[in-house]
Amino acid sequence: MKKKNILIVLITGLITITTACQKDQHPAKIPITNSPADVLVTIYDSVIFNQVRYILSNQLPSGAIKDNLEPNSRICPYFASIACRALLKKPTAENVAAVKKYLIWYMSKLNGTINPKTGGSEVAGSVYDYYAPGETTNGKYDSVDSYAALFLILMKEYAELSPANQDWAKGYATQLNMIGSALEKCVDNASNTVPTGFSVDDNDGLSIDSYVHGAKYTMDNSEVNAGFKAMIWLQTNVLGGSQVAHFKTLLDGNTSAIESQLWRGTMYNWYDNGSTGATFSKWSTFYADATCQLYPGMFGVIDPLSARANLLYSTFNYYYPAWSLGTIYSGGYPWAVISYAAAIINDKPRVDQYINHILSLNRGGTQKDLWYDAEAAFVILAADKMKNQASTPVFVPTPFVPPVNTTDNLALNKTATASTSFNDPKLSIDGNLTTRWSLAAATEGEWYKVDLGSIGTVGRVDIKWEGAYATDYALQVSKDDATYTTVFSTNASTGGNESRAFTAVQARYVKILLNKAALPYPMSFWEFEVYQK
Repeated sequence: MKKKNILIVLITGLITITTACQKDQHPAKIPITNSPADVLVTIYDSVIFNQVRYILSNQLPSGAIKDNLEPNSRICPYFASIACRALLKKPTAENVAAVKKYLIWYMSKLNGTINPKTGGSEVAGSVYDYYAPGETTNGKYDSVDSYAALFLILMKEYAELSPANQDWAKGYATQLNMIGSALEKCVDNASNTVPTGFSVDDNDGLSIDSYVHGAKYTMDNSEVNAGFKAMIWLQTNVLGGSQVAHFKTLLDGNTSAIESQLWRGTMYNWYDNGSTGATFSKWSTFYADATCQLYPGMFGVIDPLSARANLLYSTFNYYYPAWSLGTIYSGGYPWAVISYAAAIINDKPRVDQYINHILSLNRGGTQKDLWYDAEAAFVILAADKMKNQASTPVFVPTPFVPPVNTTDNLALNKTATASTSFNDPKLSIDGNLTTRWSLAAATEGEWYKVDLGSIGTVGRVDIKWEGAYATDYALQVSKDDATYTTVFSTNASTGGNESRAFTAVQARYVKILLNKAALPYPMSFWEFEVYQK
């Protein structure tokens, strides 16, 4: 049967966007411009049209693309590269020209070996975040590896459009080689000595996000994997081919490392902890644990139509069934990237549901809150994928049997106290990952305690740290709140989501001693969870 077409009605409205950087600002507003009323299009054409206009409205004369419509919005090259990939799915002269301007802008911002703000060393070929309207920078970025990888993927897709584009790209061989070198410098192998504050320097072939942080994330490594494939293509078709074998070796090592270091048999660990130990990712944690499960399939590390990719996506939908209705599961952010993962696996009902949700807002003259250029891009990529599925089989979910829950959080909604508090201690035992407790001041030697209500078996504590975590802390238990026994301690914590198991004991009270802070801010965590095992 022929797909039903829908009529797009000309609407003049207002798009309201709330920036993530300064959430309390008044939202920026611009008119929506929809397609002419006499043009019949599918929901895919309609959402592509709206979101392309949104991305283009964020481009500055220099070619930079802002995150959102706020006048002082951040310019994040990671988001902007994704946005330009989406523009190329509708390669009109206007869209291609916009992408070309951005490519030139990005390559004009490549860093040298010295950070101009700090005077410290820098990864040559990296790019900082900038801020509108003056395109100022504080000499920082979210990552080096993903920025480089996404740009190389974009350049490949731009060059693929025509021989003329390939010839143009050849004129930027020096810059492309710098970006490829920056990507390579992030790989933990025998040629690079990487920071060890987050993970060991074990030459495992995984990429670190940057030399500032040094984390090995599943999301970043999936993007880096695709970035290496793009660099191999660029080497072959633009850069002369002298380093094809070199980048193929890096790609193979990274693919192997994702399997051996990040895959834990049932889930991908959201970061590498320097071993092949037990899974730390939990489906109950939306970001980064659950969301990262979609990235290896989405970026082609594994076959997106494989049994593993199917099971991971099916399980994701078991835990987060309402994402396609527009439900927000973490921090207020839309996470439109899920719609692209759904389109790649050809889950038409959910993709269509999400697109109709976005269109319902667009027709009313708005976008979702915290709607970045990357959110718009992922919806475009999803819609384009659904328009061009060809012989891709329709998604059939793998039957998923949820595990029996033998590890209920004993601390949930019990009684919490602390030596000092900026806000209520109960906010870290309420099961809500958007609320948190923190100390009243940036002091050390403080404590936080949970009364479980009765004596029972305790064998594990999970801590979901906010950014201001403790590097040195100890876990103690007690039956009477008078005599405490230390069951775990560390002076080398790296924050994030930590799961600390110990020999099971009988206890009613569980306390954490916050001995030393990682940052000059009051120590804080989103959740403090206690389990039997």
